[in-house]
Amino acid sequence: MYHLNVRSGTMDFELAPEHAALQATARQFVERECPPRQAKEWDEANAYPAELFKAMANVGWFGLAFPEELGGDGGGAMELVLIAEQLGRASLDIAMCYIGTLIPGLTVAKWGTDEQRAMIRDQMFTGESRLAVAISEPDTGSDAAALRCRAVDTGDHFVVNGQKMWCTGAGLPGTHIMTYVRTTKGDRKHDGISLMLIPADAPGVELRQVPTLARHILGTYEVYFTDVVVPKRALVGEQDQGWKVMLSNLELERVLMSGGYVGVAQSTLDETLEYSKERTAFERQIGTFQSLAHGMADMQVEVDSARLLAYRAAWMHSRGLPCTREGAMAKLKGSETYVAAARLGMQICAGHGFSTESVMSFRWRESIVAPISGGTSQIQRNGIARSMGLRSY
Repeated sequence: MYHLNVRSGTMDFELAPEHAALQATARQFVERECPPRQAKEWDEANAYPAELFKAMANVGWFGLAFPEELGGDGGGAMELVLIAEQLGRASLDIAMCYIGTLIPGLTVAKWGTDEQRAMIRDQMFTGESRLAVAISEPDTGSDAAALRCRAVDTGDHFVVNGQKMWCTGAGLPGTHIMTYVRTTKGDRKHDGISLMLIPADAPGVELRQVPTLARHILGTYEVYFTDVVVPKRALVGEQDQGWKVMLSNLELERVLMSGGYVGVAQSTLDETLEYSKERTAFERQIGTFQSLAHGMADMQVEVDSARLLAYRAAWMHSRGLPCTREGAMAKLKGSETYVAAARLGMQICAGHGFSTESVMSFRWRESIVAPISGGTSQIQRNGIARSMGLRSY
C-alpha cells in the first residue's frame, strides 16, 4: 500500500492481496458478531460481551502483532489498522475492546519478564484475560508524568497507595491493570516512574465505575489502591524507568485509534446517507437537496482524508520509520472527523436521530469523547507544532 515508484513518479494505493483479504474478513466479523445495533444494545445494557472477546481470540487477532517466538504471527501496524477500522464500523468502544488490550499486551511483550510474556500468550491470546492501563489521576490527565500514586519498596515487594482515574475496562473479568506509579522522586517529574501489573481483584484494590455518556461496553473506572501488596515480579521493565515504557507504544496506539475513528466516522456517514435516501420531504428524497448533499459530500472528503492519514502513519510504523508527528495528525483528524460526522448525522436524521432508539443517537453520544481520550486534540496540536519547530508554553 502507498508504494511510491520514484522513477515513474506514480503511487500505488492498492491494498496488497493479504491486506484486502484481512479487511474483508474483519468486515464480515463485524456484520456477524457485533453490528452497530448490537453494539448500541450492549452499551445501553452496560454489558460485558464475553462472546465478542472470545470471537476475536478465535480468529487470532489478539496474537496477530506479537513475535512468532511468543506464539504470535509477527503482524504489523498495517494489519492492525485495517482491523481497527472495521471494528470501528460497529462502534468506537468495540474497536477499543481490541486496541485497549492489544497495546498494553505489546508493552508487556517488549519490556516484561518471561513469566509475564507467558501470561500474555496463555491468557490474553485466548481471550481469557484482558489488560487495562492506569495512568491518569484526579489531578493528572494530559500531564501524564505528574503522578502521585506511590509504590513503596519494602524489600521483597511494593506497597501501593493512591488513586487512578479514567481506567478503561478495569472492571471486566480477568483484568490485569497496568499501573504507572511513582517509586522514587527524581530531579525531573518524568524520573522515578515504574510500571506494575496488578490484578483488578487484588486485596486493597477498589473499583468504581464512572457514569459516562457512552463507552459502557468496556466501562470507565476510578481505581483506589489501599496498601496493595505487589510482588517484585509484577514490575514491567526496570524500576524507575517507566516513562520510556509508557512512551514505547504511543505511536502505535495513536495509529490504531485513528483507524477506529475512520471506521466509525465512515459508518456514521453511511447511515446518514442511507437515511437521506429513504426519507422524503416536498416529494423528494432529502439527500437530493443541495444543502444536505454538499454536507455529506464534504464529510466524505473529510473521512477519506482521515483514512489516508491513518494509513500513512501505519505504513511508516510498519517499516520502522518514526511517525510521532504522523500519528498525532491521524489521531487529531480521525477523532474530530467522527465528531463532525455524528453532528451532521444528527442534523440530517433530525427527529429520527434525536430518538434514543436510533443508532445515530448512540453515535452522537460516543463521538463526544473522541477528541478527549487517548490524548486530547490540544495535545496532538502541541506535538504537531513542536515538530514544526514551534515550541508551546
